[in-house]
Amino acid sequence: MLGGKLRDIYEKYGVKSVYPIIYIVFFLANFLPALGMTYPATDPNELCVIAVSQFFTGKNWAGVMCSVDYYYGFLQGVLYTPIMLIFHNPELQYVAIGAVNSLIISFVPILAFSIGKRLGIEKLWKLLVIAFVTGGYCCYFAHSKFAWSETATIILPWLILRLMLIMGELKNKAKTHALSTLLGFLCALFLAANVRLIAVILTVVAAIIAERIFYNKKSVFLNSFIPTFVIGTVGVLAVTHMLITQLWCCNDPALLNNTLSNLFSSLSKEIEHSSARFIQTIFGQLYYFITSTWGFGAVAFCLFGAMISNLWKKKRSGEPQTYHHGICVIGVFAFFSAIFTLISSTLYRFGTDGFYTYQDNVIFGRFLDGIIPFAILFVMAVLFTTSVKINKILGAAVITAMVYLVFFTITVPVILGCDSTRIAPILALYPLRVGADTELLDFNTLLLTISMVFCILSVFIVVISCTKKYRSAIISVIICVLTVYSLLFISGTYLPMCRNESVVKNQAVADISESVYNQNGAPPLTLYNLSRHDALMLQFLNTNVNVRITYDIESIPENCFVAVKENEDVSALLGGRMPFLLIDENESLRLYAYGERAVAYMRSQNVDESEQEAENIPLITTSEAIPASAEVTTTTTVQTSFTTERTPIISTYIPPEVVTSHIDDFGEEAEWAEIE
Repeated sequence: MLGGKLRDIYEKYGVKSVYPIIYIVFFLANFLPALGMTYPATDPNELCVIAVSQFFTGKNWAGVMCSVDYYYGFLQGVLYTPIMLIFHNPELQYVAIGAVNSLIISFVPILAFSIGKRLGIEKLWKLLVIAFVTGGYCCYFAHSKFAWSETATIILPWLILRLMLIMGELKNKAKTHALSTLLGFLCALFLAANVRLIAVILTVVAAIIAERIFYNKKSVFLNSFIPTFVIGTVGVLAVTHMLITQLWCCNDPALLNNTLSNLFSSLSKEIEHSSARFIQTIFGQLYYFITSTWGFGAVAFCLFGAMISNLWKKKRSGEPQTYHHGICVIGVFAFFSAIFTLISSTLYRFGTDGFYTYQDNVIFGRFLDGIIPFAILFVMAVLFTTSVKINKILGAAVITAMVYLVFFTITVPVILGCDSTRIAPILALYPLRVGADTELLDFNTLLLTISMVFCILSVFIVVISCTKKYRSAIISVIICVLTVYSLLFISGTYLPMCRNESVVKNQAVADISESVYNQNGAPPLTLYNLSRHDALMLQFLNTNVNVRITYDIESIPENCFVAVKENEDVSALLGGRMPFLLIDENESLRLYAYGERAVAYMRSQNVDESEQEAENIPLITTSEAIPASAEVTTTTTVQTSFTTERTPIISTYIPPEVVTSHIDDFGEEAEWAEIE
């Protein structure tokens, strides 16, 4: 019934009448699950992006960001900047971030629908299938629920592909110049979103070359594209350098991970000493690419090979090309974005220190998640415009078998030797582990995933062999069912797990944060020997105060709030002649006021004793922990039940030259939902 009404609207009012309906449906589907996410759940990715947005509002988190050794780009932070200006409550900020992500990611099905329409696909159900299986890709749905850079890195390639298809049909030179300029600007933004999108820049170059070779077309005017791209890149690099020096407190980008400088500075040495790792990683990621697409990635490779062969044949014979120009652009985009991303992802992961610790380093797929739907789009486009023959499915099965054979020979032994894994970087594999517990990837679960892929390819072989008229409809039903199943897994298993872990992990920090007063003139907050995540979370929950982290007790300044672990030895501070006030504590953390002005400020925030007695607020004075020599030192516990308006506090912090990571930092670029 709903489909019939939608078809009537489509036939009566055209394609633009369907866009709002698709957009609203996808926005609600994306935003409603995001409402349950209370705190940032990936460490330190989300909090670093939020730090960038706060930086652009005039607040500087350098005091805690000096403990982070990864750079995550700044484009997503720019998108969140208005949120930080409008909302001042951290929980409201996080809800608004979910709304912004949903607004952005919900354009993917619209772009996919319009791309299908531009290819000449007229039937509404086919266009809706394309929109659903690409816009509803499970990793798009999952990654857009967090405040990291994934949403921006997902939407930009879709905008680029849509723009290139439009330019391929233009005959007006002025419009082509304008869009070529826009294309150069968008490519420059890739580096602002995440350095890994350099793979998509190379893909754009490959698409321009392929178009000129096979179709003798110059859809992109290089004299407009190149200058804009160069100028935009210079601007992006300038902003990046400013953030790295002022926010990350690092004068050399080569010292931070996720930067091109770091990659190039260590690449030759890593390849020389870790060539075996390189091969193991690239086949691990090939395994991820094929498996996470339920075999469609291998089908896309076969279809692309057949398309290139046909294009060369027609080019050499001088005959007109039989493939639609748009199909060629999509095929090149899908193939080269996958190849270049596989290479760049491998270069970033194979030399990591945790290579033999975390299973996901070997089969790291999060970089691939953003471009995987392009392979699915290419397969569906060929299916709906021409057809997919059985030899392509058989070829895909052969490619899959070869990749899996090498994968099990050289990569699986490394995976089985690791003692922990993180779900987020290999999220698309988990729906295929039907019935498996959330445990480490063992031999049986890896075998199960490849069995699922061969089952799907076998079904395709049967469908294509036995049907012709309903071939595309049956395959569409199969991939839609797989998409729905994957989305149910994300909604019912992964997101609730992240939500619960986020609450549990952040509860102690949230509790102690309620006792931090940030009125005008309040003392700054110093964190001694806390984990990177706790430091970033305390800064996030107290966005109007400068928080600093130190691992040297001697560097704790006077007249500040001090947060430490519950079992931390602070006798060096207690033994001094400075007043030392215990404000709050829980099972994990303690909060002190240190120094005369800090203690005086803290006491000034509390009501007098009669009001305390009336409100049953205990005031407990202890002296057991104070050395006898410190006669003027007092230690008092004050439990408070209210907070006050937060206002900016300015403090100067020079980060230590050597910063040691805390044991619960989860290692480099740690993801939550870690399994051991």
